[in-house]
Amino acid sequence: MNLIEIRLLNPDELEKIYQIDRSEEIEHRYRYIDGELKAFDESASVPHDPNYWDTYYETWKEALESGAEAFGALDGEQLSGIVILNPILEPGTEQLLALYVDSNHRMSGIAKSLYMKAEDAAKSRKSKTLYVCATPTDSSVNFYLSQGFEPTATPNAGLFEKHPEDIHMTKNL
Repeated sequence: MNLIEIRLLNPDELEKIYQIDRSEEIEHRYRYIDGELKAFDESASVPHDPNYWDTYYETWKEALESGAEAFGALDGEQLSGIVILNPILEPGTEQLLALYVDSNHRMSGIAKSLYMKAEDAAKSRKSKTLYVCATPTDSSVNFYLSQGFEPTATPNAGLFEKHPEDIHMTKNL
């Protein structure tokens, strides 16, 4: 593995997202029930599927063209991770739209480095809160908990409608 460069991506580089292999083995799914985060044994295998990115590509590209920022972790020309930050969710609140790390680069510190770039960008704009709709899996939920996020009892209505199965979390900056 080469030295990983983490930098701001321009919208034209978003197509590199198709290089990321998001495959993983899932042991638990989480649900937020009555103010409590609960884990349920629910194993699943997420296969490598480059077409997965088709679901998000246009939405993310539009977000980037409207002021969102994408930071990429590049291993040479290969995109090994990405975080996308929407600075205009609500006054004082920015949203992590996406945070993905390639399966071959997980547990290497890339997710934390990308996350810290996003957090620093939000702080530089004097934002007070970060918001994320976390995929309800061990890797996602536990990562955000480790970064200081907590499930929110008052999710953003529009995001909750779009992502009712996700764990909606916030972090005060």
